[in-house]
Amino acid sequence: MKRVVLYIIVLLLAVQCFAQNSPQQKNLIIADTVVNNAKFRIYSFEFESAEFSKKIYFLLPLIEDVAVRQMIWDSIIGWQYSSEMLELELQEEVSMYMDRVADNPELVNAEKMEERYSDIEYYESSWYVTPTFVSDEYIALTNYFSEFNGGAIHHQWGEVAYVFSLSTGKQIFQDDILDDTGSHRYLVAYKLYELLQKNLGYDPDELFVDNVMQMLNGNFYFTEDELIYMYVPYEVACYAAGEPLLSLPKKWLKNYLNVDGPLYKYWFGKKKK
Repeated sequence: MKRVVLYIIVLLLAVQCFAQNSPQQKNLIIADTVVNNAKFRIYSFEFESAEFSKKIYFLLPLIEDVAVRQMIWDSIIGWQYSSEMLELELQEEVSMYMDRVADNPELVNAEKMEERYSDIEYYESSWYVTPTFVSDEYIALTNYFSEFNGGAIHHQWGEVAYVFSLSTGKQIFQDDILDDTGSHRYLVAYKLYELLQKNLGYDPDELFVDNVMQMLNGNFYFTEDELIYMYVPYEVACYAAGEPLLSLPKKWLKNYLNVDGPLYKYWFGKKKK
């Protein structure tokens, strides 16, 4: 997992450096790369103006089975883009920006660019898709999105985790991996609640948790050794707490997993009869 995260940081830094060299970058970057022996395709662009700005960085798995690949891509980006037409749609978006700026050169005027954050008409967004875990059987991807409206105090942002089977393309959901016994679910939720207090150093009345069961929000991914739950800003604590990540080790979780589910089988093999 550390290798994956480190590799992503290097890739993001490379993209950021490119953007710093071209403040109004308009080109769509498409390149193939390898993460933990798995093939990925990068789609990236960034454009800025006094009217709107947008950054996209997609690192999507290049799975040989096209049907599986499309299923995974559509689950991640399908609400805005088509997996089959992604390159064309992104290029059209960049072209629209270029035409808009060509017709209105004042949109990239230095003075207007400096004042854009206080203009209530200004809007910007960033969208990143990156892997957090890659194995022979499963892949975990994180969908990060942020947006800003001119005049706001800060950006609004959050991350959603997805786990997919590389053989079928199906997404793994919370109900697939956790035992459905009510008492077991509660114990897992309460463990997350305890970790939240410990990690943040907050008193219970400082948290935004009215019901312990809300800790099981379905926003998770897993690795070889742990199940990680993610929470967006304001979900369980104040904005200053950021996005808490809470980790449950597989040894502790074993008794609370669905023994017929994918995570139990991945970690411990099939249940012995």
